[in-house]
Amino acid sequence: MSRRWIQNPNRCADEYLDGIEDFIEFARRHNPGATRIRCPCRRCNNTLWETIENVGFHLVRNGMIETYSIWNLHGEQVDHASSSNAPRVDNVEPIVDPNDQVMGIIHDVFPFASTNINQEGEDDVPTPIDSVEFEQYEKLLKNANQELYLG
Repeated sequence: MSRRWIQNPNRCADEYLDGIEDFIEFARRHNPGATRIRCPCRRCNNTLWETIENVGFHLVRNGMIETYSIWNLHGEQVDHASSSNAPRVDNVEPIVDPNDQVMGIIHDVFPFASTNINQEGEDDVPTPIDSVEFEQYEKLLKNANQELYLG
């Protein structure tokens, strides 16, 4: 199975969405009965555990770590004979789109708009908001999505 889709910047492309389905199917097959798996999106970086359904959403929204082509944290066996000469990389920084960073900051400032699960795996309790805060959030969200320059 080709993993070329991981490098595709268009997360709405059929190739990318089919690749996510293949990954989810692979993770289910190699982790039978698991309700949560490590999330390989650029934001979670395989450090947070999410429901399999949320992992799919994260991969569409945040993209997959581009260097995660051997899914060893999801059950794939590494062929040590062919990879013994390969340099070992222990700490890989995720490639993060600046737009994703802006959206992350907005979600940090306005946690009521986030549907993420905290690190302990429990659902975050929704924070009550007033209309002024919500208007600020909507304004920031609108400005974050506005293109500064053509192209």
